[in-house]
Order: sequence, then structure tokens, then C-alpha cells
Amino acid sequence: MRRFAPNPDAFDEFARQWFHEVVLPEYRLHEPRKTREGDHWKVSVRLENAGTGTMPVEVAAKRGVRFDKTGQLSAEYREARAIATVGKGQSQELTTTCPFEPESIIIDPDAKVLQLQRNSAFVKF
Repeated sequence: MRRFAPNPDAFDEFARQWFHEVVLPEYRLHEPRKTREGDHWKVSVRLENAGTGTMPVEVAAKRGVRFDKTGQLSAEYREARAIATVGKGQSQELTTTCPFEPESIIIDPDAKVLQLQRNSAFVKF
């Protein structure tokens, strides 16, 4: 597949970490903040990767329960997302705006990234 990759170096890094080594990111959230700014909310958080793997990951500020009892998207659910790639032992400040007051922040809301301590990748305001 390498010969079809638009960025062979990025492909090599991905393949090295996911096929030739045993690595996993472990994301943690620090210093969550929300402030009202006019008709929207500004949400900031420091995303830390305490693990050994590196992957792009989405972080969502959210309000409400995502799915109802039937498995359908709940009408009251709201979210605003930011994306970051944080390397092993690094952290990055993320900021997003929401047209709603967020109740919490969650890392990887769609569970696309294999990570350690997923249950801890969540903070409430």
C-alpha cells in the first residue's frame, strides 16, 4: 500500500507504530474551561497523551445524551468537535466554540481510536 500513499513518510510512521511495535495512546484531559461569549460558549481543554502511540483524535464538547433508548440520535444532543494529533508524552491546548452550554468533554466520541483508559477520557463541568 505504501506506493499508493500520498505521503510515504507518514505511511511508514503509521505502519511502524501499528504493525511493527506495541503502542497505544492514552489521552487525558486537563484544565477544562467554558466561558460564555455573547450567544455562544468557548470551550478549552489541554489534551495530554500519556501513552506511547500517536493518532489524530477528535475531542467533543457535548450536552445531553447522544442516543435514546431505541438507539436513535437524541433530539436534545448537541456537540462541537476539535481534532488534534498529540504525540507520546506531549500535550496540546484545544479550543472550540459551541452554540450551546456544554456539560462535558469527551475524547474520541465515536470510538475510532484504540486507547488505554478510555473510561477516563471524559470530564464534566
